[in-house]
Parts: sequence; C-alpha cells; structure tokens
Amino acid sequence: MKCGQVVLVNYPFTDHSGSKVRPALVVSSDYFNKRGDFIVVPISAQENPNDDYVFPLDSAEPYFAATLLKPASRCVRWSKLMTISRSVVHSRLGHMPEPQLGQIRKAIRSIFE
Repeated sequence: MKCGQVVLVNYPFTDHSGSKVRPALVVSSDYFNKRGDFIVVPISAQENPNDDYVFPLDSAEPYFAATLLKPASRCVRWSKLMTISRSVVHSRLGHMPEPQLGQIRKAIRSIFE
C-alpha cells in the first residue's frame, strides 16, 4: 500500500458491535507500510457539522476524481486511526492528491501535539 491510496476495507465500528466494508485512506508512510500493516482513516458519507475532526470532501472539486470515490463520500474522519493488515483490503480505488493528503496528515499530527 502507498500513502494516499484509497482502499475498501472491512472497517469495524468503534463499539465493536460489527463492521462494514467502507472506503478508507492510507495515511502511514510508504516506509512503514512495507511491514504489511498500515494505518488508515475512514471516509464517510455521514456529515456532522459539529465535528472538528473531519476533512470535508467535495465531489465537485477537480481533485475528487483521482480518489475514485462515490460522489456521496463527504469527509475523511482523520481522528479515527486504525492499523490494519493488507489481508482486510477488499480492493484499491484511487488516491488522495496533494495538497489534500498533506492537510489530512497535518491534522492527524495535531492530535499528538
């Protein structure tokens, strides 16, 4: 997997009540990803205007086409980091271009500062 790749993964609910196949964004470095595990954040169609921990997506913007996401995808939930194995990837979609990927990774780093 490459940093910035959009993938479909079996993503568990945070309360462990189940899971669904959802799009996710690989945010870990290519060097880290060589291990076979990598870090992703979910991509969601659910919007919450009071959630400060999302990166909004706009299907009308030129960058969006590179992601190969459905137009209903509304945001990257960058505060919900998860390490997953390559084996739970159902398929690869597109990629998140710069500078959007850079903004998302910067937001993730802010969690630890």
